[in-house]
Amino acid sequence: MAITLNVPASSGSGKSLKIDAIRFLAAFWVLMYHFKPPLFKQLLPHQLSFLGGALWSGATALFAGPAAVIVFFVISGYCIHAAYHKDVALKPVNYYASRFIRIGLPLVVLLCVVQPLPTGQNYLESVLWSLYCEMIYYAVYPLLRPRFRYIGEMIVGCALLAVAMVACVRLFGHPVCHGCVYETYRVPGTALLYAAGWISGCLIAETQRNTAQFQIRGAYSPLTVALKRALNASTRVLAKHLIVLRVVVVAAGAAVMILLSDSSLKPAMLPLITPDITLPVFQILAVVWIATETATPSRSRVWSTLAACGAWSYSLYLCHKTALALLEVTSFDESWRFAWFVEVALAFAISYAFYRVIEKPSHVISQRLRKYAPDVPGAPAA
Repeated sequence: MAITLNVPASSGSGKSLKIDAIRFLAAFWVLMYHFKPPLFKQLLPHQLSFLGGALWSGATALFAGPAAVIVFFVISGYCIHAAYHKDVALKPVNYYASRFIRIGLPLVVLLCVVQPLPTGQNYLESVLWSLYCEMIYYAVYPLLRPRFRYIGEMIVGCALLAVAMVACVRLFGHPVCHGCVYETYRVPGTALLYAAGWISGCLIAETQRNTAQFQIRGAYSPLTVALKRALNASTRVLAKHLIVLRVVVVAAGAAVMILLSDSSLKPAMLPLITPDITLPVFQILAVVWIATETATPSRSRVWSTLAACGAWSYSLYLCHKTALALLEVTSFDESWRFAWFVEVALAFAISYAFYRVIEKPSHVISQRLRKYAPDVPGAPAA
């Protein structure tokens, strides 16, 4: 059985650089969220302890891990469709084998590694929920792709279903806790909550790599064309203000953390708004940001350096908490003033080693299983 789609296009290396770089930054954001900032009070002189407290609070809000995961979802949708849009025939068996070896083999190996550690499984659970969502998105992609003429309806439909689900849970259900999204909605509900962002990533790739098809009247639904035009219009405007857009994205991620917080540092005038409301809204901004970044490729040295690190961002995301689990079985003093720097350095070392030994070979196997089927000219009309 083959799923067909006729989509010729290519992508620029500058766009790929940015995607890899942003992937690394998102993984780093998650690491900082899980590890918490260093205890600046211990690092600064006693006279500057007030500054240390302010820096710690600011950094805690700044590195919003959940918002970074939303960026991951948008990038995931973009990358999966950018990778497969040229395939005239997507063979489901090869596709599923390729995708799930790419993401699943490193996960299985890591599970075997952390299982003997007393808290290894608990630490891994904090990132598993997003991988479960990714697996659902990968599973449904071959079913959605031939129907991308209605990708606008898919995005809006998923968003409306997510709104209805959250409203029902908040009005009639029993959320596990204020900030518990995965624990409340479990895997299917959480995947639905963020599905609009993932499919929007596919839309970005579709609009950039299949521009000729959009010129054909009736090739896409009116809603899809409207979303494409809105995305293009926002991209044209924001491309001239990329620095401001990046600041807004980071600030919006911090706002997600601040609105959820019940700390005394939070201004009393701000209401408590849960992430099952704020994160679906944030993903709209994330989609606009990724669309703008990928429409304005850059080959600067900064992006190149970050992109090189982006090659092992999945390992960093998957393995970073293993450092904490390993240190817990030693006599390491977590209250030591420089403990945070040791933890982060170990997390980077473990993640990079895991990439070289496990993730990179699994990626090679995945590529061989894919069996790319290039587009071919259609048969002439009779």
